[in-house]
Amino acid sequence: MVAAVAALFLLTACGSDDETSAPESTTRPAGSVASSVVQRAVDAAKLGTFVATFRTGYPNLADGRDDASIEAIVTETCPLIDDGASDEEINSRVAELSANGAVTPTDQQVDRITQLVRAAC
Repeated sequence: MVAAVAALFLLTACGSDDETSAPESTTRPAGSVASSVVQRAVDAAKLGTFVATFRTGYPNLADGRDDASIEAIVTETCPLIDDGASDEEINSRVAELSANGAVTPTDQQVDRITQLVRAAC
């Protein structure tokens, strides 16, 4: 996919009459688009891995939940981690987001899930 995007931009550059500015102006967007595509793929892969691990490791917390609600454990906790929140704040948020109705994670489960979240961020 990344190669296809890069090839598209290179073909566009070949058709330009201005040889000095075309490669410069088309190379930057290709790099930006390529890195953006790669970043989304990595993020999707990390989220998919997190969801699969969560479902396998914590079936009582995952029961009846869709992937988006499990992904939210990562997507809503990563900003806290990025902002330098305390471990207590992060663990509290993970516990809240991991709960499945009346089923709440133990402190040990919260610690493990938090480790998975940090890896996914």
